[in-house]
Amino acid sequence: MSNKLIKKQQFVNFVLKIIFLHIVIFILRNFYYLIEKLVRKDKRIALFFLTEKYYYDNSKYLFEYMRQKDEFRSVLFTANKRLYAKLQEKFSGEVVYALSLKGLFLFLRTKNVIISYGISAAPFFPYYLHEKCNHIIYLGHGTPMKKMGLQTEVWQKYGKRYQMQKYSYMVGCSPLEQELHQAGFGMDINDVWVSGLPRNDYLLSAPKDGELVDKYPFLDQKVILYAPTWREETESAEFFPFQDFNSEQLDAFLEKEQAYILLRGHKEDLKRADELSRFDVSKMKRVLKADQDLFPDVYELLPYVDILVTDYSSIWIDYLLLERPIIYIPYDLEEYKKSKGLFLDFEKNTPGYKAASFKEFRNQIETYLQKPDEHADWRKNICDMYHSHQDGNSSERVFQEIRKLNR
Repeated sequence: MSNKLIKKQQFVNFVLKIIFLHIVIFILRNFYYLIEKLVRKDKRIALFFLTEKYYYDNSKYLFEYMRQKDEFRSVLFTANKRLYAKLQEKFSGEVVYALSLKGLFLFLRTKNVIISYGISAAPFFPYYLHEKCNHIIYLGHGTPMKKMGLQTEVWQKYGKRYQMQKYSYMVGCSPLEQELHQAGFGMDINDVWVSGLPRNDYLLSAPKDGELVDKYPFLDQKVILYAPTWREETESAEFFPFQDFNSEQLDAFLEKEQAYILLRGHKEDLKRADELSRFDVSKMKRVLKADQDLFPDVYELLPYVDILVTDYSSIWIDYLLLERPIIYIPYDLEEYKKSKGLFLDFEKNTPGYKAASFKEFRNQIETYLQKPDEHADWRKNICDMYHSHQDGNSSERVFQEIRKLNR
């Protein structure tokens, strides 16, 4: 089949998928609206709807905070059987399997649904989160520097915006983020709480878990985490995209510095499993994989990280709270601006070295290891812009907002 015919068939399949999702979501939306009106809601239930296969991120940290309070019955809710079984071992009686009658009845009675992932309504299937029946509280999973939701071209095509999950409330870290969420998700600005993110409470306490070091002894040396973002509309991120890259020289350099580089591909890139996301580390001694299978929750890893290497990922914005150096590798900046779009000047608002070659990259690591305070004032200024609260009380602020909704 010619490339022209293949592309035509791919386009037809894409359009059919869009039409199918439109129909399914339309049916679910009206079905749940009718049936939920027949069931009395319980404002004391806080349902943490997990759509990922791991237990992590803001939902994890807010759940563990709220379960200590007596005001709500906090429940973890998942359709992933493996995750359900694992959570039952730790939180017996506080986890419900979503694809069960018990799960259905609980969902129908629930007033407060709390989520960290789900821009589209599709991940919640066979449930539908109806904003007229529930308080849908979106904690999110990253402070953005890139455009999101309705600000991007992908959500403007083929009526896809009608598949977007509607939220009742969102959380953010600053007035800047408040405005971005308003524009990206069509929110009333007053419904975006400038509370800070629950996961950052953990980061600000920067605990180092002795068990993690016992399991991964390299965490006791200098650690450099390399974590690029997901490129939704283009190819996966490329590790070490330098023409002069030399893996033997990198290994020797890291040996001299008694350091390790941990590669953490984006979870969506790992699903693609293409050549770029499969960077081969088998012949390198001091460059290791640190994907979600090893470290499901990157926030447990970050306290060990001495230098962060990234590009446009929001991880660096949270990492600012640790006051440690950041190196950026924006090798495809112009392409990324066209496909995704940035709302701030990249060079001015990313407080760290930009590496365009292997030689630069190696020298910048050496500098930051010797002088971790290099660019400290720049990082502080950007940190203050993105984080209105740096006190470790974000979970409490979100909890108080949820309390107000249910008085």
